[in-house]
Amino acid sequence: MKTLEYIENYNAYQPYMLLNFNLSFEKDIAHDDICRTVIEVVEEVNIAKYVDFTNRNAHGYDGVMMFKLIMLAMADSGYVSTRKLSKLCKTDIRYMFIAQNQKPSHQAFQRFIHDDLTMPIEDIFYEINKYIESKIFINTDVLCIDGTKYEANANKNTFVWRANTIRNRTKRWKKVILCLKKINKYFTEQNIALNYSLLKEPSIEYMLAVADGIERYMKDYNIEFVHGKGKRKSDIQRLYDELKEHAIKLWEYAIHMELLGSRNSFSKTDPDATFMHMKYDYYNHTNVFKPGYNVQIGVSDGYIRN
Repeated sequence: MKTLEYIENYNAYQPYMLLNFNLSFEKDIAHDDICRTVIEVVEEVNIAKYVDFTNRNAHGYDGVMMFKLIMLAMADSGYVSTRKLSKLCKTDIRYMFIAQNQKPSHQAFQRFIHDDLTMPIEDIFYEINKYIESKIFINTDVLCIDGTKYEANANKNTFVWRANTIRNRTKRWKKVILCLKKINKYFTEQNIALNYSLLKEPSIEYMLAVADGIERYMKDYNIEFVHGKGKRKSDIQRLYDELKEHAIKLWEYAIHMELLGSRNSFSKTDPDATFMHMKYDYYNHTNVFKPGYNVQIGVSDGYIRN
């Protein structure tokens, strides 16, 4: 049997390999990368026009650096969340170079966008677009427009159509008129001088006023609101509940009409998406309505301007 000998006096060394992680803007970033264009433009424009430096404190990140990072993210991807921005500063060499290896948190980006940017990001790009036109000759008289349809990340069974909304709203208001007639008949039978007029156009405010009047009547005559199984509702409460149901539906139709705007349809899970014919679907059928976006761009001399 072997015996083990322990040596008390010894030094342990951890071997490691020396790697060069230094970033070089000239070597590691391509000469035609969008990062170079963003840095060049930002360094020549009047940043004070876009960023309010009065709110910046000595412990915060450099405002010019934060502005460059946001401009690069918007120019590169169109939209990037603050958490994505924070992650890019740790993984993308272009963002790491601009940030000088600093790692702003997503709260830092949120504070900068909310407190320090004096213009919306779309207006800033519009101003930068005009700056590029002043530096490069672009024939703005010729604008080539083209577009395509993109399917939205929304369920195709969540559609809302303008024609159906108008038709259902009209039917619902007819039911409201019948409900108001029942309410007037109830007050007439109770010998109460209360008669509500019948409006031709839907009005949620008027229905709320009628509901308030019914509540005051029930309170004055000690008629209790009952709920649950095994409890019999009074006739006026039944009319009140019916009117309430109609008001909720009309309020829903009003929201739908506001979301529709000038469109004929939208998706409940993505109100910005509109239902349109798609060229291809999962089952290889054409002319199928699906939620999507009709994205169009305007190009002048190879530059996207709109």
